[in-house]
Amino acid sequence: MNLTVNNNKKILLIHKNMEAVILNHTVDIILAPQFYTFLRESLEVKFVYQAKQIAGSLFDDYLDMKIEHQYHVYKCDNEWCFFAYNIDEITIFLESKGIEKHKIGKIYFAQQLSKELENPLWLNNQEVLYTIDGTVTVLPRRFMNNEIDYQPLNLDALSLKGGISMGNSFNSFISLKHTIFLSALLFILSVVFIIEGNRAKSSLMNDEAKLTTLLDDNPRLTSSMIRESVLAKYQPVDTQERSKRESIKEISKLLSANSQLQILSIEENLIKATITTKDQMVNKQVKEHASSKQFTIQNSAGLDVTMEKKL
Repeated sequence: MNLTVNNNKKILLIHKNMEAVILNHTVDIILAPQFYTFLRESLEVKFVYQAKQIAGSLFDDYLDMKIEHQYHVYKCDNEWCFFAYNIDEITIFLESKGIEKHKIGKIYFAQQLSKELENPLWLNNQEVLYTIDGTVTVLPRRFMNNEIDYQPLNLDALSLKGGISMGNSFNSFISLKHTIFLSALLFILSVVFIIEGNRAKSSLMNDEAKLTTLLDDNPRLTSSMIRESVLAKYQPVDTQERSKRESIKEISKLLSANSQLQILSIEENLIKATITTKDQMVNKQVKEHASSKQFTIQNSAGLDVTMEKKL
């Protein structure tokens, strides 16, 4: 299979031995396996963001953890397809071939062409791109049968889905979709904070009004001793509401791109939260910060941190 090339090409296949190009328009790119590590796993998770949160741990035995990697995940049949790549390495290579970052639209992976590449694609005199046991691989051409008739593959005619934008690739843990999800979660926390604050304010104003009326109707209650006794009845309400608002505020400070809120429970005398973290380092930081704010840390499985505080 030979690669069809034209001056108005919208999609480029990127491989290590490609020739330099001159672009005057934006293109999407397909990365050869030389630029990523691919794994296919069967996991008991339902959503992409859940699979992406554990992607890093799956590649521990395959990657140099001293180098920052980005991850892309999508559902493939009954399994999950995981990709690990280094966007800085890719960017440097592309620029060496005359492809600037601002001229890149979407990034795809050659694995997404596994069915199309069941017939080998000629890359150059030394290499071909070929699907072996469902995985797209770069092979030395000498391993192929000399009688193979390489047919052309028009990339522009392909219907590709689930591409990554260049800007989002610089975020190693969370994509634009998940950033929006996290922002929505923080917004909900803010709304809860405001509602609880307004409810407490209204409650205190009503209590103060009742107290003022009571003192006006009974002047003898104006002695400082009796006044303090009456105020003591309402002070716990204020203290509890303030504690509730402060606890919500402290929980929100624990959330980031590397730690996401899974469960938040607010009861009359107890506030409880479960936060999922990216890795053990973040997990430890969340626990230490929560403990410093008088939260009690419960036994948690994996990268989850469950904490509670009595109000």
